[in-house]
Amino acid sequence: VLRVGGPMDDKTMAMLAEDGMDVMMGLGLRVSGKPRRRPDYPSDDAFIADYVKAVQAFLTRYGPGGTFFKDHPEVPVRPIRHVEIWNEPNYQYMIPPRRGVPRKQMEAEREALYAKVLPAAFEAVKKGWPRGTVAGFGAGGSSKGDVRFIQRVLAKDANVPRNFDVLSTHPYSHSAPPEADCVRTWGSYSAAKSLAEIRQALGKHKRGDAPVWYTEVGWPVSREDGGRFTMAASRTVPLTFQAAYVCRMYALAMRLGVDRVNIMFATDTDNYNGGFFLRDGSWRPSAHAVRHMIALMPRPKLVGAINDGKDGFYAYRFRPDAAKEDGEVIMAWNVAGPKTVSIPWRRGKATIIDVLGREKAAAPVNGKLSVEVGPCPVYLK
Repeated sequence: VLRVGGPMDDKTMAMLAEDGMDVMMGLGLRVSGKPRRRPDYPSDDAFIADYVKAVQAFLTRYGPGGTFFKDHPEVPVRPIRHVEIWNEPNYQYMIPPRRGVPRKQMEAEREALYAKVLPAAFEAVKKGWPRGTVAGFGAGGSSKGDVRFIQRVLAKDANVPRNFDVLSTHPYSHSAPPEADCVRTWGSYSAAKSLAEIRQALGKHKRGDAPVWYTEVGWPVSREDGGRFTMAASRTVPLTFQAAYVCRMYALAMRLGVDRVNIMFATDTDNYNGGFFLRDGSWRPSAHAVRHMIALMPRPKLVGAINDGKDGFYAYRFRPDAAKEDGEVIMAWNVAGPKTVSIPWRRGKATIIDVLGREKAAAPVNGKLSVEVGPCPVYLK
């Protein structure tokens, strides 16, 4: 699923449909083309009413049975079936900060409002488009902000836990690897630990089996490495690490039971150099790395773990195509740096493929392959 944010128009919809994209739309609120937030309205009810109208208008145009496809019979009928109810409502996007107001008070206001927004939007979508997918929360995960927001919104009203199909969140870790802890003065957090707390909160409200999607995550590069914007060095990673972290996040998400991952962005946008491509269309290493990963494992299914992070070493066994019973690819990496590992192998000669698709032959000795692994994953087939 490709996640799209910002305004949608007919030209963009035609391009997405013609390219065969399955789209999830992040729906904020725009009136006459201009963004609107809660302070633009006299009351919560007025804000929510306008938001619900905007959601209905969007799906009436671009959703199943949408007028866009009636107006453009030449375009393949691929309506937008997935909508995310607001982007990072736990941050400034729904209720901006106010000078002199403490953070805890701002968070409480945002939580209380979203606990009303989500059920209203869910009801509207299900009434008009019952097979549509509603992704709730879309929470910013830096400094564990998503965990707090999700826990508190779920507890605000008994209706909230029943009013989303998918829980979406954004497990950003700044420049830290996807498996690592981000250490702060108040403690630490990681994608895996945050997800465990989120699932615990869902379980308390009898939604422990709710699908979870990572609808934003990424690692930016510096301006010196071709990034479009100037960013603090503490937030950026080298180009090869960006490629490695993206591929590792896909694998880690499968291990954590996360169904979908959307990397931010396709190209550098919003002062964030996380794109796969430069503005001139040229490919970063991350784009090449993901292409090779897809070529090796077009529809992967995780079938086992040889090593699940002990001493920073990961090695996962995948069936490259979930629809087929044969074939296996092992994906392996070491978080801290290069080291040689021994991996069980009883299939004769092997091909070792690096993150950018370069291959070399290897032969097992006594049923094991000796392989050097490091931060950039390698694949064995």
